[in-house]
Amino acid sequence: MEALAVALRNLVDNALKYSPDQPAVWVEWGPENGRVAIRVRDKGMGIAESERNAIFRKFVRGSAAAAGNVRGTGVGLAMVRQIVIAHGGSVRVESDPGRGSTFTMLPPASGRV
Repeated sequence: MEALAVALRNLVDNALKYSPDQPAVWVEWGPENGRVAIRVRDKGMGIAESERNAIFRKFVRGSAAAAGNVRGTGVGLAMVRQIVIAHGGSVRVESDPGRGSTFTMLPPASGRV
């Protein structure tokens, strides 16, 4: 359970870091296909569609991060993905460049945490 909290904290930290002009971040949860979906939404830089899968790999950062001089190593989202998958869940991103991103964690439906 602590690891999932670390993953959520990382998503919130990223949302704040990548939204310097819009520092509001929303954390929402609700049912989705028999699971509880935890969503972290921002109105920041956004992520190009072509980069959405790659950002979950170690040491990969999106082009908006480089263009905006956002500091980071590119390991946070890889860690989030690894933690959620290790607990039997999944994680995804929806994003529009210049309009923000929503990261959704879907932990397991069972009590297997």
